[in-house]
Amino acid sequence: MSSPGSDPFAPAARLAGALLVAAAAAALWFTAPAPDGFLWADAPRHAMNAVLLADALRELPLGHPVQWAFDYYLTWPALTFFFYPPLFYVVSLPFVSAFGVSEGVSLLPVALHALLLGLAVAAILRPQLGEAGAVGGALLVLGTPAIAFWARQVMLEIPSAAFPALAAACLLAWLRDGRRAGLWGGTAALAAGIWTKLTTVYALPLLPLAAWLRLGPAALRDRSVRRAHFLMAAAVLPWVAHQAAFGRHNVANLAGAGDLALQPSEAVSWVWYLLELPRMGGLALLLVALLFLLRLPALLRDGSLARELPFLLGWLLCAYLFFSFTALKEDRQGLHLLPPVAALGLLALARTVPAPWAGRLALLLGLTGFAQGLLLARPPAITGYREAAATAAALARPGSTVLVSGERDGTLVFWLKASGREDLAVLRADKLLLEVEARRTLGVKENPLSEAEIAERLAREGVDLVVAQADFWTDLSVMARFERVLASDRFVELARVPVRAVPYRPLPDQELVLYRARDWRPPEPVPIRVAIPLLGREIEGLPRNRRPLAP
Repeated sequence: MSSPGSDPFAPAARLAGALLVAAAAAALWFTAPAPDGFLWADAPRHAMNAVLLADALRELPLGHPVQWAFDYYLTWPALTFFFYPPLFYVVSLPFVSAFGVSEGVSLLPVALHALLLGLAVAAILRPQLGEAGAVGGALLVLGTPAIAFWARQVMLEIPSAAFPALAAACLLAWLRDGRRAGLWGGTAALAAGIWTKLTTVYALPLLPLAAWLRLGPAALRDRSVRRAHFLMAAAVLPWVAHQAAFGRHNVANLAGAGDLALQPSEAVSWVWYLLELPRMGGLALLLVALLFLLRLPALLRDGSLARELPFLLGWLLCAYLFFSFTALKEDRQGLHLLPPVAALGLLALARTVPAPWAGRLALLLGLTGFAQGLLLARPPAITGYREAAATAAALARPGSTVLVSGERDGTLVFWLKASGREDLAVLRADKLLLEVEARRTLGVKENPLSEAEIAERLAREGVDLVVAQADFWTDLSVMARFERVLASDRFVELARVPVRAVPYRPLPDQELVLYRARDWRPPEPVPIRVAIPLLGREIEGLPRNRRPLAP
């Protein structure tokens, strides 16, 4: 009887399968809530990081790159480039350079990584389930509620999940046929993962695990294995230096920042992801996971799986232990568990149902699961911010400063940048009035400015328009004084823009209010200084609207 991979039409079937996975990734992109899809606070900042690189490539500030970056941040203050590894922004650079600044463009590299994730899952499953089952597994993973949701946000979750899956596919190929291309590919994918997001560090043990399963004790003497580990170390060491310099906040979150509800020392932390698996993975994934548990004793006795099964179990165990030990308890973190669960469940299916019916059943499960995820796990659109930013860009005086204040100030910064008003600069109220360590629950320090001092500072900075969330943090004294300044005769209210989530969900930000300064004067051409608590330092620079305008 022929094996799943011996079909003489395999190349054509593989191309058709790849096109179907690509169509699924494209469907996720087309159904994203762009251009009003910035839900998470980091999303517009990830998008702006790529815009920063595109502008740097265009301007090539080779003589003063650090000061250029400071000036850029003080002009468009919605950047997190230093706090995260840069690979995703490098991948995003060609899209922004070619197509411009928009949320849809920023989602294109996320869709590319979703495609990579799907193709990697298909490569893992193809030897056991054939092309139909491989595509079904890819669709099943892409349609899980957690992955279908975060694949439609400009976030690092899908890119960071794609590389461990790619590493697993490459290393499994090496385990099966011994070709060193799989070893090098797996090593490169693991390195790419850690340079995409810190949390993919959990996957690094997959390299020594694969080496041991392939060669046993002889792995210690194998030249290729030693070189692969040397290359991995060469990628990890500068990454460690980067995290030590810029990633202390991310490391603190992993260790259990004080405001996180669930600390690693609590017993429930170790079963949290297990309890959340049905919600994160959906019904189809839950069914194959239960099948795997039922068939596990038989799978352990199957000699043909002596390498593949321990490797997949090791992948799942590394992810589960890492995220259970850390204080990160969110579905966007737990989605790293879903590809290995799907791979193990469909492996059990391949050993339960005769070929080719196992592949056909996997394809049916994948199509059903993907359709549900596509339709039911769509993030909400957050309307109001793009409209408010467009209004401000249309009304702002040349060379003026726009002040933004609110939960989603980064979204306002992004859309002001996308408006093309390069003569403007943006000032964030929290940078002027507060010192916040990343989020308010970690602590906030108020700057003791009176109403008169706030008004004078706004005039000195050349603030023409203000876009402010109504009643934002007014329980803090300085923010209450700021709101009274806006309500005084120094400003005139221009418009109120309602903020809504579609489909509806409760939001802390209900309305944006646009104000204009009655007596405006251009910003003083002097540098300004702001604190960056996550860097533990202050930066000083000259916002771009304080430079002479090019003719």
